[in-house]
Amino acid sequence: MTSARRDASRAHRHPEAGFSLVEVMAALVILAIAMTAVFATFISQQKSFTVQSRVAEMQQNLRQAVEYMSRDIRLSGYGIPDNVVIPNNVIAAGVTSIRSLYAKDNTTGPDQIYILYMFDMDANQPPAVNTTAMTGTGSVNVDNTTGFLPAGGELVLVTDGTTSDLFQTTLVAGGVLTFGAGAYNTGHTKLYGVGPPPSTVAKARFVRYFIDSTTDPAHPTLMVDRMGGAAAQPLADDIEDMQLTYAIDTSSPADGVVDVWTSNPATPSQIRQVRLQFVARTRLPEAGWAETRPALGNHPGGGTADGYRRRIYDVVIDVRNSGV
Repeated sequence: MTSARRDASRAHRHPEAGFSLVEVMAALVILAIAMTAVFATFISQQKSFTVQSRVAEMQQNLRQAVEYMSRDIRLSGYGIPDNVVIPNNVIAAGVTSIRSLYAKDNTTGPDQIYILYMFDMDANQPPAVNTTAMTGTGSVNVDNTTGFLPAGGELVLVTDGTTSDLFQTTLVAGGVLTFGAGAYNTGHTKLYGVGPPPSTVAKARFVRYFIDSTTDPAHPTLMVDRMGGAAAQPLADDIEDMQLTYAIDTSSPADGVVDVWTSNPATPSQIRQVRLQFVARTRLPEAGWAETRPALGNHPGGGTADGYRRRIYDVVIDVRNSGV
């Protein structure tokens, strides 16, 4: 066999394996297209997950805000038969008493609301009964001091079912609540005795709800101020606006039927319902999203378009104890 035939025979028995340049390039193009599709899907799903997480967080903030405020609005005025004395300028200049609600309307920003009621439904902070006659300020002996802080500083309602008054403890010891020097402990003239029925002494829930948009402008926060001197506490993050409208029964005598809705009620005892509206926004802006704050209540919308997503929550709450 010649040399050429032997070489041809070996080549036939052992062909050289491999791909042509065209095949390699085609494979790379197909792989690049597939990877691009996979990456695009991943980016889209990641963005969707991020958006949904932020929206869920925003909705949770809304639910928390509504839950707390709805409870307090429903209970406003509970356990208080008449107006109680408060220090001037605590709510507003010239306002020296409150029984249930006090509205502060704002057409250029979020509204505020003050709420007062007797807090006697917590087993850890039960009401007490006074055991000695009490005149004005000073101190009162009670059958127990369970739930009261020894150092004082808590707002307390004293009522005999016909009249009532608001004090602030300065010391709790030996079954005695002491009302020493302080703005809440002046101007009282009501007399409480121990005859039947004895007067009730219980903690007061006196709170103000407002939106703080100055401490951290990027994250406006719904705040609750317990009105006893302690610093206001955050309740729900990224609540951009709060508007309140009040259903009024103007009939005389009251018939329980709503006659008019107003943002600035002159007579709190006529309030039968409160419409509570919130605008919440996501914690962080989203690239490519443009939206402005919507109008709410009597507060016009506007502002610079930004990347925040927003939700409106609108609920009407019955007020059970505002009437006299």
